[in-house]
Amino acid sequence: MPWIWEDTDGFKVNNIGHPIQGLVYYNAGRVNGFNYYESVFFSALGSFTWEAFSETQQASINDFFITCVGSLSLGEMFYRLYLEACERGVPPFFAMFINPTAGVHRMITRWKPPDYGKNLEQFYFHIGPSYVQTNSSISPGNRERFSFRGPVGDMGFAAIYGNPFEQESRIPFRHFELKMSFGVDPGNYMNIRLISDGYLLSFSPVYTEKNFLSTGLSIHYDFVSQGEYSLYDGTIDQSSFALDWTMKYKHLFSDDAAFETKFHTGYTYLGVSNFYAPGIRSSKDELKNYGTGINSKLYINLIHRKLGRIETSVFYYMLWSYPKTSVLTQGTVLWLFTDAAYILPLTEHVSMGIGDSFSLEYGKYKGFHDTYKTNNVVKLFVAWNI
Repeated sequence: MPWIWEDTDGFKVNNIGHPIQGLVYYNAGRVNGFNYYESVFFSALGSFTWEAFSETQQASINDFFITCVGSLSLGEMFYRLYLEACERGVPPFFAMFINPTAGVHRMITRWKPPDYGKNLEQFYFHIGPSYVQTNSSISPGNRERFSFRGPVGDMGFAAIYGNPFEQESRIPFRHFELKMSFGVDPGNYMNIRLISDGYLLSFSPVYTEKNFLSTGLSIHYDFVSQGEYSLYDGTIDQSSFALDWTMKYKHLFSDDAAFETKFHTGYTYLGVSNFYAPGIRSSKDELKNYGTGINSKLYINLIHRKLGRIETSVFYYMLWSYPKTSVLTQGTVLWLFTDAAYILPLTEHVSMGIGDSFSLEYGKYKGFHDTYKTNNVVKLFVAWNI
């Protein structure tokens, strides 16, 4: 059966489901002693075997690629988080939920996880209510396709592994950052966000009493799907696999106060969006658009041990369509994401916060309607941190 470039599966299934599938394959290599780069072979082998011999439809070229490149980020992060959980005494049964491949391998073979030490710099879990305003419209006439106003439940976590500002390493993912959140109003609205970056190699050119800087080559997997409660549609759908240059800087004003900034910019080698294509092989009128482009991510944080944290970020992505990978002959998609939050510590491990997240997507497609989409979320949350 010939391989095809498939574009009819749900956006969430393809662009977060397949990277998770790649995570499982990747860790089959990792727990058997293979290194970061060697373990990608297991992702490729597992994905090829599934597409060629187990898939009920025609084998998909893009599914194969997304499974492989997704494992480059998620695979190593969840391998290291599993080892961290073992080091901190998490029972094997519960640690298995972090990394099923490693957990099952340990249970069957009595494998002893290697000791990487305790490397989590920060971990927190948050939960709370949010209020959402989301809109999707097409030209001409700014015609509305989907909108939602209302409260949703929201939860998520953030992990920083390894010191962001003191990194001198050639070992991939000695430092990484991972944030994921999920908001839902069942039947109406769904919001999934996953933002990550990890150093492939890094340097520390500045290390003084008050100033710390790391810089290096990093790999990124970002995923956003906000809007209609569906596997197929969203107000804003964005996925990006990228190779960036990164700088992370920290300045200490005192023992209690600090300024932090983190900046990434580089090349998106595989990006994905959804676009409006009425009447073309989809009852939902949504098809995926694959492409390449550029991206930049900027974080600025002000931190005081007693007064709390102010965290801000701005992300920008531009995507140009790969030719002959969808019904588009030409397309450009722009995304802008901004976030701001204030977090006040209540105890050593509990804090509360308020924040706002704004998202914008603009798509311009030759032969199809232009699209304009926005999503705004105001959050009130309680967080538990280690």
